[in-house]
Amino acid sequence: MADKSQERDSERAMCGAHRPTEFSRRKWTIIAALAVSDVVALSMSAALATYLRFETFNARLGIERLPQSASYYEAMWAFVALAVLALWREGLYDLERLTWGAGEFSRIARATALAALGFVLLSFWLKLPGLSRAWLLLVTGISFAVVSIGRLVVRTVLRALRRRGVLLRTALIVGSNPEAAEIARILRLHPEAGLRPVGCLASSHAEFLPLTYCDENTPMLGEAQQLREVVAAHAIDTAIIATTAFDHEIVSRMIAELRDTGVTILLSSGLFDILTSRVLVKEVAGVPLISVRSVSFSPQNAMIKRAFDLVMASAIVVAGMPLWLLIAAAIRIDSPGPVLFKQERVGRGGRRFLMYKFRSMFRDAEERLAEVLDANEADGPLFKMKDDPRVTRVGKWLRRYSIDEFPQLLNVLKGEMSLVGPRPPLPRETEAYSERDWQRMQVLPGMTGLWQVSGRSHLTFEEMVRLDLFYIENWSVTFDLALMLRTIPVVLGARGAW
Repeated sequence: MADKSQERDSERAMCGAHRPTEFSRRKWTIIAALAVSDVVALSMSAALATYLRFETFNARLGIERLPQSASYYEAMWAFVALAVLALWREGLYDLERLTWGAGEFSRIARATALAALGFVLLSFWLKLPGLSRAWLLLVTGISFAVVSIGRLVVRTVLRALRRRGVLLRTALIVGSNPEAAEIARILRLHPEAGLRPVGCLASSHAEFLPLTYCDENTPMLGEAQQLREVVAAHAIDTAIIATTAFDHEIVSRMIAELRDTGVTILLSSGLFDILTSRVLVKEVAGVPLISVRSVSFSPQNAMIKRAFDLVMASAIVVAGMPLWLLIAAAIRIDSPGPVLFKQERVGRGGRRFLMYKFRSMFRDAEERLAEVLDANEADGPLFKMKDDPRVTRVGKWLRRYSIDEFPQLLNVLKGEMSLVGPRPPLPRETEAYSERDWQRMQVLPGMTGLWQVSGRSHLTFEEMVRLDLFYIENWSVTFDLALMLRTIPVVLGARGAW
């Protein structure tokens, strides 16, 4: 018994030894970056609001009891402090709760509104009348926008670093079944999520699987009963338990084993196609159950999406018209042929339509397709070729930044496409579609989508279908807006474009 106790103490020490220097350092580096970004953004918002309201950065409060040097910008430090506290209250510095996406924007909105309310109450408590309400509204609105942009920059930089293997947390996948294999595959495919799978643990002797089961680069490190020892030996930060691989008593035991190690414990739900905003854990008669809100493209939702498309597409067309004219001139100068390229595509419900694009290939590209089919670099029914000889000089530039896609706004206005949705396939691609593949055509195809911001040309066909079905299952206007915002850095950075 004494030996067992000593082994436990040794394991506990080993489990915690690496955290202050590695896990904590990574955690506090990210939190510090977010805090600095927020303080800078809030300070800039104060200065901008002061200038917009008073046409000077040095507007006086005009209150006799305050020192002559007091100004709106100096008083704004109270708002900065309140806003940082509100951001903390909304969980925006808790990396375990932080939502990197549309959920973050709603939390920032609540935090800035709460800070404004707190600032008003503070001014009444201190009996400081005369503060400009227009100024406070400007500060609140600008703070939301600038803080959101600042965090977007931090998130973009963090993702770029993680793709290079920096600031990654070591993850152990506990379980040996298809769910565990899918978790390992997804984490390998998306290092920007911040988790690097270093190994898997088998569920039992009977289910022990080959080293390549989870992933070709994710070895099997032992069995689940060795969880604590493996966590200590491999300096694990995060343990991801595939719950479908174990009875609930075993899951509870593993959680208890890791309780005092400092390891972050994640339980997979198996709901790979459900957005977390739709999931609620609630207790029924003492039993924790997962509730999933329903989402459907009802006639009302379809009308909302259509109105959103019409407003946004019309605004983009009007604003981008001068650029369209320059692009048209460049295409005509570079190679003979029409400016617009029309191609038959398959839309919602299998209906066909002509999709518009700026011509990026030579006029005889379709006739020359047979010459390059053997060089196809995509799987499934897709055709992709990184250095397609049929692409013109201007066309390479247009494709690199997805500018050739702009005329699809005309398809959006005609009701044949949406701003956000699944990629519209070619008729020849649909000939090989399975019943599951056809499910992605339940909605209008889109100019951008979850596939666009998740890898574009680097995705396999199966991954693209999975992302499209995920989008359909979880659609909302907020989700559409978030995907459009995420498309901007992807396009500007030319990530995944061929």
